[in-house]
Amino acid sequence: MDGIVFVGAVGIAVRSIAPFIENKAKDPAVIVLDEEGMFCIPILAGHLGGANALALWIAHAVGAVPVITTATDRKKRFAVDLFAKENDLEISDLKLAKEISAALLAGKKIPICCEKELPEILPEGLYCCEDFAEEPARPGIYIGIKRCGEKGVLSLIPKAVTVGIGCRRGTDKEKINRCVHEACKEANIHKKAISRVASIDLKAREQGILEWCRESGIPFAVYPAEVLNDVEGSFTSSAFVKETTGVDNVCERSALLSSDGGKLIQRKTAVDGVTAALAVREWRIHFA
Repeated sequence: MDGIVFVGAVGIAVRSIAPFIENKAKDPAVIVLDEEGMFCIPILAGHLGGANALALWIAHAVGAVPVITTATDRKKRFAVDLFAKENDLEISDLKLAKEISAALLAGKKIPICCEKELPEILPEGLYCCEDFAEEPARPGIYIGIKRCGEKGVLSLIPKAVTVGIGCRRGTDKEKINRCVHEACKEANIHKKAISRVASIDLKAREQGILEWCRESGIPFAVYPAEVLNDVEGSFTSSAFVKETTGVDNVCERSALLSSDGGKLIQRKTAVDGVTAALAVREWRIHFA
């Protein structure tokens, strides 16, 4: 469920959910509303699960008092997990995200670097950083699709990258994974930035791709050869692929087509009979 609302005592709700709690990234929003409808209390997944927002909505609807207890909300500080949720960003390290919130609550300044231009006025406690290699302050925040190897820096990753895949029939998921990993490595792209996998419709039932996508939680899109042929651009052509599929390149064309008007950032990478290419769509962030 996305959200669970208990009407009754907080203690009953806590005992009911306790055996099922996993972690901040997976837990749903849990709200408690007393029987008289006086108080509405989020007790789990306030930010990432959206419990705080749901509690405010319910409280407004029934005339209750919302009881928000998360420290960043109470002290009106920047909450990195809420910011990530609002901007559809993947969090690289939940423990580090917690350290950043604690540092901000303690009054420390946090450097933030982004692949896109940041606004001149940032939330209290944040300041713009151009390059973490030259920035000694830790912890820090990096926003973008590229991998940031600096220790103590939290990556917030937009899911903006499409992977185009071509492969032989019967290719297993391990080979698919190796090729995607290599393409991301060559382009220095974080794998958590992948939002979609694309290919030709001949691969619509390719088990290796389907299994990899299912286990990775990534949707899979396929396109007919005539649609891929109409994609404009310069591609790595293959006569063999053209003869076999009806289109000179599957991975690059499908990646670009599925990127919603984006651009290629990694051309064909070939590993173990699998080809992969990367394209990125336009993305942006906003601060509430």
